[in-house]
Amino acid sequence: MSLEVRVEQLESHFDSLDSAVRSLVKITGDTHQEILATRREMREYQKENRLRFAQRDRELSEIKATIAALTEATHAGFKRSDEKIDQLELLIRQRLPNN
Repeated sequence: MSLEVRVEQLESHFDSLDSAVRSLVKITGDTHQEILATRREMREYQKENRLRFAQRDRELSEIKATIAALTEATHAGFKRSDEKIDQLELLIRQRLPNN
């Protein structure tokens, strides 16, 4: 094999390798850009989730406060009802003849 043929083969191999390396560099760059975009999306998604969780926490706190107020009001209502029943019982006993 002549020197010229070997040089041509080496140049051909070099061109093939150069093309492959350039493709690899492009793919690596594209992949890097995708990774950066995905990171940005994930950060945005996490931020949205934090905001949603904070909103849900506020809503739950409001619900808990409402339930506590309703529980207190119900308890007070039962207490007033018990007092009225006690008063009615006392009135009934006072009105019944003594045997």
